[in-house]
Amino acid sequence: MSTSSGQIFQVVRQAARIEEIIGEHIALRPAGREFVGLCPFHEDRRPSMYVSPQKQIFYCFVCAAGGDVFKFVENYHKMSKGETLRFLAQRYGITLPEFRATNPQAASQRDKIVDANLWAAQYFQSNLAGSIGHAAREYLTSRGVHAATIERFQIGCAETQWTALAAAAGKKGISSETLVSVGLVKNRSDGSVYDVFRNRLIFPIVDSSDRVIAFGGRILPSAAPEPNATGPDQEGPKYLNSPETALFSKRETLYALNLARQPLIRKQLAVVVEGYMDVVGCHQAGVENVVATLGTAMTEQHVNLLRRFCNRMALVFDSDEAGRRAADRAIELLLRYPVDVRIAHVPDGKDPCDFCMTHGGEAFEKIVTQAKDSLEYAWEKMYTAFQASDSLAGKQRASEALMRLVAPAIFNNSVDPIRRGLLQKNIADLVGISSDEVHARIRRLAVGTDRPSGDPGAVKPDAAPPVEVDMGLQRAGHWVIGALLCDFSLYHEFRDRISMDLFSSSDMAALLGLLLEYLEELTDMAAGNLAEFIARVDNPALVRLAIQAQAEAERGGNLNQKIEDSLTRLEELALRGSPAGIDADSSQVAPDEADRLKTAVNARMQAVKINKLQRKLGPRPSGG
Repeated sequence: MSTSSGQIFQVVRQAARIEEIIGEHIALRPAGREFVGLCPFHEDRRPSMYVSPQKQIFYCFVCAAGGDVFKFVENYHKMSKGETLRFLAQRYGITLPEFRATNPQAASQRDKIVDANLWAAQYFQSNLAGSIGHAAREYLTSRGVHAATIERFQIGCAETQWTALAAAAGKKGISSETLVSVGLVKNRSDGSVYDVFRNRLIFPIVDSSDRVIAFGGRILPSAAPEPNATGPDQEGPKYLNSPETALFSKRETLYALNLARQPLIRKQLAVVVEGYMDVVGCHQAGVENVVATLGTAMTEQHVNLLRRFCNRMALVFDSDEAGRRAADRAIELLLRYPVDVRIAHVPDGKDPCDFCMTHGGEAFEKIVTQAKDSLEYAWEKMYTAFQASDSLAGKQRASEALMRLVAPAIFNNSVDPIRRGLLQKNIADLVGISSDEVHARIRRLAVGTDRPSGDPGAVKPDAAPPVEVDMGLQRAGHWVIGALLCDFSLYHEFRDRISMDLFSSSDMAALLGLLLEYLEELTDMAAGNLAEFIARVDNPALVRLAIQAQAEAERGGNLNQKIEDSLTRLEELALRGSPAGIDADSSQVAPDEADRLKTAVNARMQAVKINKLQRKLGPRPSGG
């Protein structure tokens, strides 16, 4: 990276508040001077991500994801470094200089998808506003949707012609290949293309960084199939979604999450409905903590996505049989997660949109408040089946069905023990056997499922024996690196004594090499900071090591004495010809990488001595 681009990243990094950015994407709670929340980069069942405003870094102590604000945005939104820089610069009102690309013609496939989707969203919106959108506007008016709501959700409509969008895109220089990859057109056998969305109300699907990543289309009533109707425009499902792309997966996406994110965090409750119009109606009525799945049942990805923001969910599905089946499928999944899940049905055969339009948001929120706990809901349904059965065999099937449903929850550490015990007791009371017998039967049903990690019987037979490590030497290495990361100015005092050779064949040697490489670039030690260094480390194992070493050295202070004592210990060991640090076999860094770092560090040291390397940055952030 050039010096000028490095300066731009530093300017944006200093302006960005990492706790603010991450707090917009997951729920954070204070933990001393830091914040803690569920890590979005693995299936986190208890808060394991820490965010330090003082150090301007984040770190997960389970999956080792960590870095600065750029790294979080880059990984969370799957953005390139350039996209991340533009995103944060725009967020904080920073004007970026124009950087000339090395190959302007080589736009990435992801960039093409983003650009094509943005153009298509604007195209559909212009359709709705013009004469083409008359029928769509009439439909929205009949459902009570306001103009401000249409604008907020960027609702548009597709024309009836087969190639209207393809022709308009061609005039804008968007290739048919790009449109096919986005899912806006399909190929005919003769090589020509036709529009996928026709005669439909269009709902852009927007991700949490406000990029249009896909579309959902609802067939307009005027285009709905009539009895015995024929013709291509009378075909197709009521709802149609874009196909999967590099940016869009139905299993991982929730409609309107970009708008509901802050209400979810504020209310600590996610309301999940079935359709686009349900979300639109609820938000217009003032109930904004509402999202929808995209034509699929609830998935593990959906659950984990929502758990980043809140720990309670309410499923509000239609009161018809399809809605009840959707609730049943969701319960089977959600029982396995440490979330408070409730099930509600809209009365009078209405969907959430019509109910909100007729009765208002407060009445809808009352339905949500009175929703039944998912376990209670499942219990009552099984109980009804049990009572309705006249035969002993029928009763046996009903009780076993209930036990089979709750078996994964009973033997899952994520479910609250009190809830497990109460559920087990309720089953025992119904079936007329002891709670111990219920427990035994459910355990038999659970045979074959994975043991929870905390189960004493869960043994990994192929686990490698622990590496014997001299904890005193390991701590000495940690303290050298950690003290430097706490106070870069110490480098000048101890520069002549610090060598990668003191950490032979270890991850610490590679980390020290990266640190020395960074420090040798600085002409002013006050210009560097921890977040900037961490951003340069691509190896997660080294990120983990750096953050742990810095935190360990920081405790208790006395940095100068720690590094002095540690270097003395490592030097004594080196004189005896013994390797300092852990065994080479446990290292996660290739030996050639350590050699490259040694060469680079030596070269930079020599360059500094002859004044050929200059680097000046802005002031060091407070606490960095």
